Amino acid sequence: MIRSFRTRLFVLFAGLAGGALIVSLVAVSLATNSQSERTISRELEVSERVLEELLDVRGDQLLQAAQILSDDFGFREAVSSGDEQTIISALVNHGERIGTDLMVLQTPMGEEIAATHALQSLPALDMLAGMNSTSGLLRIDQRIYQLVTVPVKAPDLIAWATFGFVVDDELAQLLQQLTEADITFMDFNQRAIFASSLSADQQQRLRASELTPAGFERWLGEEHLAARQVSLQQHRLGYMSSANALSIIVSTDRDEATAEFRLLRQQFVGIGAAMLLMALVFAGVTARKINQPLARLSAAAQRLQEGDYQQPVALKRNDEFGQLGDTFDAMQAAVAERESHIRYQVEHDLLTDLPNRLSFQQRLNGLLEAQQPGILVLLNLMRFRELNDRLGQRIGDQILQLVARRLRDHVPSDWWLARLAGDEFVLIGEQKSIRAVQLLLAELRKAMELPLLLDGSHYMCEFRCGYLEFPLAGTDVDSLVRRTQICTAKAKSEKQFAVHYQDGMDEHHMRRLQILQKLPEAVRSRKMQLHYQPKIACANGVVIGAEALIRWRDEELGVVRPDEFIPLAEQSGEINRITRCVIESALDQLQLWHEQGQQLMMAINLSAIDLQWQELPQYIAAQVRERGLAPGKITFEVTESAVMIDPEQAISVLSAIRQQGIRISIDDYGTGYASLGQLKRLPVDELKLDRSFIEFLPASAADQTIVRSTLALAHEMGLTTVAEGVEDEGAWTVLQQLGCDTMQGFYFSRPLAASEFDKWLVQYSQGIIHGD
Repeated sequence: MIRSFRTRLFVLFAGLAGGALIVSLVAVSLATNSQSERTISRELEVSERVLEELLDVRGDQLLQAAQILSDDFGFREAVSSGDEQTIISALVNHGERIGTDLMVLQTPMGEEIAATHALQSLPALDMLAGMNSTSGLLRIDQRIYQLVTVPVKAPDLIAWATFGFVVDDELAQLLQQLTEADITFMDFNQRAIFASSLSADQQQRLRASELTPAGFERWLGEEHLAARQVSLQQHRLGYMSSANALSIIVSTDRDEATAEFRLLRQQFVGIGAAMLLMALVFAGVTARKINQPLARLSAAAQRLQEGDYQQPVALKRNDEFGQLGDTFDAMQAAVAERESHIRYQVEHDLLTDLPNRLSFQQRLNGLLEAQQPGILVLLNLMRFRELNDRLGQRIGDQILQLVARRLRDHVPSDWWLARLAGDEFVLIGEQKSIRAVQLLLAELRKAMELPLLLDGSHYMCEFRCGYLEFPLAGTDVDSLVRRTQICTAKAKSEKQFAVHYQDGMDEHHMRRLQILQKLPEAVRSRKMQLHYQPKIACANGVVIGAEALIRWRDEELGVVRPDEFIPLAEQSGEINRITRCVIESALDQLQLWHEQGQQLMMAINLSAIDLQWQELPQYIAAQVRERGLAPGKITFEVTESAVMIDPEQAISVLSAIRQQGIRISIDDYGTGYASLGQLKRLPVDELKLDRSFIEFLPASAADQTIVRSTLALAHEMGLTTVAEGVEDEGAWTVLQQLGCDTMQGFYFSRPLAASEFDKWLVQYSQGIIHGD
């Protein structure tokens, strides 16, 4: 047991100082080790990006030099002359001027005019000519060349000139000076090194290794190097051979990269020892003075570990702690600069260089949280998917870049522009009025309707816009974007350039979503019912049949009209199940009527999607046969537009149905796109005139002319006719005079449920009613 106060004080301060030093050393060591690894990784990433840019820039420079050569009058004269000696002399002289190592001149047919290398070592001319004014890499005779191919015109195409610039150690060393990392071009498959900025000893030891990925990793460990591999087959520069796997190795010395961190640790150990000595000598006062910078350095190391690079250490001292603080500050500034570059890439669209969706959400959220009013505009590029599929993704990307550039040129600086998605752009105007956005959209419309010029071709692009006021139209980003998209969809459907959001516009959208959600269950549980509208013989008013019409009433949605849920059923894939339910229910009802002695006919509607169902004829035949019904009592109705989607498929399916003895009717005739030539080919028994021609028939001479000619055409072709939409006795009278066969409409009855139809049929047969 120590009894001396001096000894206990010495031990106490030694323990306190030693313990604090150990804790701080551990924290700093962990932080610097972790940060050193991240720093090496980030430096390699930056070097890789710089390397990619340098290769692209070098390719552009080489291409420009080659194009200058191909445009040289003397060179073109030499090629046009056909004099081989003159051509070779001109090619060599001009090639030496631009420093090329490979020169090949070929005719437009691929025949050699002059060459420094055998044509067999080069790709085919169509591949070289198809490089689209870019450069590519190729291995020739154990060397790598960067190739560019340019046309020689005088003024027509007279030759293709290919120039190759060797990729050697000199280029690798130049790239090393610019990227601050060693560059090595090597092929693991062929176990070959083509160019490298590594020292001669390092290259010798690398060649002595297995030159395989595993051997390369062992060599990196032995040399204390960190590296990243860049596959040229995935790089925009392109590698014009699939037989080899050429890679660029970007490497850096781990010891050099972590020198600052080692220095930091060494300095910290030295400072800690000084602190311990001073604590022992000067006791509590000195210990307190040393503990303050230690705490600040420890906190700085922790912030550095957590990624906070903004707050400086700022140790205003002239000793080692001040130097250490300056080192921390310098390191934080360097890392913060790299983080800023990375953050820019995260927040911007790499294709158009516009702010991306993340930036848009952050900006709009900030305005909403600050309760700043403004205008949100969404611009949609029409039919971009079709353009992308037709012309290819590369052309599509270039068109998007042109669109973004034109938007930047015409959008005022007080509007904020971003790219939201593939073909959607957004504008945010703070403190803007509706009048201001309308004026802006008018100017944008003029600018965006001008054709885009790309590679000598003009591309016409069409836009649709939706805009709204915030926070009046919504207080969250998702709602505002959804509502602008609703406006854009409305602009598309109504063929307008721009639509302003109005209250309640998204109710239709929400109702569509609810219908889509409830539709599968409604079909499975047979919640949809059939109503039947009578079909009347025009000559004598006798009921000859009925048309089955589907109806849906939901507890929450209320009455859902067929024109609401049928298109959604076609989109969601439920239409075939609905069709089966309709066919089965309608044929069950027809069987019941026949058993009751009512020899009525039944008309059933088919959708466009139904005509794509190859098994539909077999399914109908089975249902009719199961109920023992006469096929001639059944009619299937299809619209002109449904048939015209895929005429050949529709004709095939309808012909198979008609061969069973079932009648086929063309519904809404006169409003679709069927030509007389198509009508002649269709397996049709009946034409059904659209209600738009019947509504004003008694008073409209034009409608009477159309109906008369249609009826005459149908009868000449051996078809029966049906007029729908008969609303009064006058229309009936005119139809009788014109010779129409069958009619239906509210003058006789609206569509009725089966039980109500039976009651109506009894009353009608007794002459009690003619309609509602």
